[in-house]
Amino acid sequence: MEEPVPAWSPEIANEFIRLAAEDRRAFDQLQLQALVYIAHGWRLALTGEPLTGDRPEAWDTGPTYRRLAGTLADYGQEPITGEIFTEDAFAEADQRSAKGLTRSDLDHSETDLIREIYQNYGAFEAWQLSALTRKGDTPWMQVFAGGTGKYRDIPHNLVKAQFVELLRQSAEWDDRS
Repeated sequence: MEEPVPAWSPEIANEFIRLAAEDRRAFDQLQLQALVYIAHGWRLALTGEPLTGDRPEAWDTGPTYRRLAGTLADYGQEPITGEIFTEDAFAEADQRSAKGLTRSDLDHSETDLIREIYQNYGAFEAWQLSALTRKGDTPWMQVFAGGTGKYRDIPHNLVKAQFVELLRQSAEWDDRS
């Protein structure tokens, strides 16, 4: 029986690129990295399941998906105006198929979440998104540790805890209203 696997970070980034294109907008790679991370965090908090099979790493610029960074490297600081494609996408698809794993599309709950993240965070500038993912006692801050943890994986449990706390704070805020 075929088992679904989480999407890769470039697949999720493409969803954000499509949504932005519908609004005649574009994101740079820092925005895409942050949006994928935020969507992943909310998915972990709400369902306990990862949105992406890639793990974020603690880079100088904030939580970064290495696979997505490699795909976007040629863009520099320029906006990404079209869908991105990794050269190894076909090889990855073949490997997934050989293992009985498939991932043809994100499911409705995943695309709905990405759309909601786009609506809530899509208007933020790169520096604002970076501040959200790097402030206070975030998983990035814990792992990066002033540079000693540079390029280390940010564990899902830390990301989930951050977004569960945001969910709790949001519920408290709603209770005050």
